[in-house]
Amino acid sequence: MRAMIDDLLLNLNDDEVFYRSYFEAGRSPDTLRKFLGGIDVDDARRRHLIIPELLPENISYQMNDDEYFSPDDSRNVFISPHNRYTPPFTHRHVFFEIAYVYSGQCTQNIGIERVLFSAGDFIFIAPGIYHTMEVFDDESIVLNILIRKGTFHQMFLPLAKGRDIQSQFFREGLYNSHRIEYLAYHTGGRMKDFIRRIYDEHLTNDEYSDQIQIGMLITMTAEVMRNFHGSMTCSYSDGDIQDKTGFAVVGYMQENNGTLNMTDIARHFGFSESQCSRLIRRTTGMNFSEWRRLLRIRRAENMLRNTNMTVSEISLALGYENTETFIRLFRKVLHITPGRYREEMKRN
Repeated sequence: MRAMIDDLLLNLNDDEVFYRSYFEAGRSPDTLRKFLGGIDVDDARRRHLIIPELLPENISYQMNDDEYFSPDDSRNVFISPHNRYTPPFTHRHVFFEIAYVYSGQCTQNIGIERVLFSAGDFIFIAPGIYHTMEVFDDESIVLNILIRKGTFHQMFLPLAKGRDIQSQFFREGLYNSHRIEYLAYHTGGRMKDFIRRIYDEHLTNDEYSDQIQIGMLITMTAEVMRNFHGSMTCSYSDGDIQDKTGFAVVGYMQENNGTLNMTDIARHFGFSESQCSRLIRRTTGMNFSEWRRLLRIRRAENMLRNTNMTVSEISLALGYENTETFIRLFRKVLHITPGRYREEMKRN
C-alpha cells in the first residue's frame, strides 16, 4: 500500500503538468506572453484551470460544501492532493480545512501571516479565514482533507468543551468567531502511515469507506492533539473578516498586485474613497497603504524567486518608477534587499 500510494501521489496529473509549464513560462515576461497565447481557452475553462490572466472567473474566492460534495453524493469526507504549481489565490471555506504536508514543504498566507510548513505538519484552518497555498516543486505533496460543515460539527463538538487553546480554536470555529486563525502541529512524519490508511480508504470508496474515514479522522485528530500539543503553533487575529464587500475590495487589490490607487478602487466599486478605506482596514487590519505595500512585496518575492527579471524591471512592473524606493520598502518589510533575497533563495 505504501509504495502504491507514494507513486500515485508523486506522479504529476495533467493539470499539474500544465501548471508546471505555466509556472516555468512565468520566469520571463516574453515567454509568459507566448505561453498564454497558445492556451486553448475553451479547454482551460472546461478543466476549470486557474489562469488569472485569462480566466479570472474560474477563481472561487469562497468555497462551500457544494464545491466538493454534490447533492447526490453521500460522502462526508473528501481528500484531495493539492495540485502542484497552481497559481496561489486568496480564498476561504465555510468549513474547517485540514492540510497535511505529506512530503516536502509548502507556504501558506493565512490571514496576513506568511508561514512555511514542512513534511509531517498538520494545519487546521478555521472557517472563513482567507488563505493561499503555494507548492512549487515536484517532490512536495500536500493533502487537503475536507469535511462537510455539519458533519464536522458533530465529529468535533467534544473538542470544543475544554479550556485550552485547542478547544478555543474549535469552539470559535463552530460558532463563527475567528480570533485563532489556524493551529499547526509539527509531527515530523510520525502520523504518515495513519494518513496513508485514510487516503487508501478514500480511494476504496465503497459503502463503508465514509464511516471508516470519519472514525479514523476523529482518532487521528485526538492523537495529534494529545501527542503533539507541545509542538503546536497558532495565529491570533482580532479583525472582523465577515464582511463580503471588504473581501471583494481586498481581493480586487490582490488581483491587480497592489498596483491600484484608492481612486481606481472606489471607481470600480462605486464607493467613496473613505468607505473603501474603512472596508480595507476592517478586513485586513491594515490601512490602504500598508495592505497595498504588503501585496506588492509578496508579488515581488514571487518574481524574485521564479523569474529572471531584474530588480528594476520588477520595480517597474509593481508600479514603482523609482527603483530605490522599491528597494527601501522591500528592505523595510523583509529586512533584506531584493538582490540579497534572490541570492538566498537560489542558495536554499
